[in-house]
This record gives sequence, structure tokens and C-alpha cells, in this order.
Amino acid sequence: MADKKMITKDDLAQRIAAEVRLTKGDATKAVEVLFAAIAQGITDPDFDGVKIAGFGQFLLVDRPARMGVNPSKKDDKIEIPASKAVKFKPSKTLKDLVNNK
Repeated sequence: MADKKMITKDDLAQRIAAEVRLTKGDATKAVEVLFAAIAQGITDPDFDGVKIAGFGQFLLVDRPARMGVNPSKKDDKIEIPASKAVKFKPSKTLKDLVNNK
């Protein structure tokens, strides 16, 4: 099976530049501003996350501390500290699109 390619920020900027007829530099700046706004919406305590209609939600979730197993010493228990993580919840529209592929 051939290796699949990932879409990069540059690919997104090129597509926006072509579709909206912007310069590649302006499209790159637009992509950077969009990602910065999403990051701020996820990390700023004044916001509950980012919701993009037809796409999904980005949320910041708390992961509680828990016990785990040291992978190199199978019977050695370790405490995994509490942390924060970004969770993506796809919209029904995106779920339907994925399930119809």
C-alpha cells in the first residue's frame, strides 16, 4: 500500500489562494490567523472552546491523574499526573461525510 500524504498548512494556503484569488502570502497569513484564533479559543479561560458549524468543536479537557504501568517493567506501577488535552468532537455533517466515504 502506498504511503498517504498529509495535507499541510502550505497545501491549505495554496487551495485558499486559488479558490479565493488571494496571493499565496495573503492566504498563508489567513491560515495562520485562523489557527491562532482556534488556539486562543481553546486555551483562553474566557472561552469554552471553538465551534465551527458543519465541522466540529475543539475543546480543552482535564485529564485526571491515574495509575499506569511502566512499559519497560510490566509489574512496576507509575502515577500518571493530571494534564490537559485538546478534544475534537466532529459535527453530524462531518460524521456523515466520513461514513459515506
